[in-house]
Amino acid sequence: MDTAELEAKVIAFIASKVENADASKITTASQFEELGLDSLDTVQLLFDAEETFGVRFDGDEVKNLRSVGDIVDYISQHPPASSS
Repeated sequence: MDTAELEAKVIAFIASKVENADASKITTASQFEELGLDSLDTVQLLFDAEETFGVRFDGDEVKNLRSVGDIVDYISQHPPASSS
């Protein structure tokens, strides 16, 4: 999957998980706080993303994930186990 396709899928995923989110206004620069997510919401979003995208977020790296682009980059750098 190319980067543009991955970005679109992650944005659609986040829009489906965040209450009152408008996918057309979400970009890779969108910060979780700007989307109305607190730390617990972010953890739940990441758990759901693991299941949806087939990745495992490393516990030490999770604290550095603060934006939509961070998730896209992480998934790009850590492809799902099934494609390895």
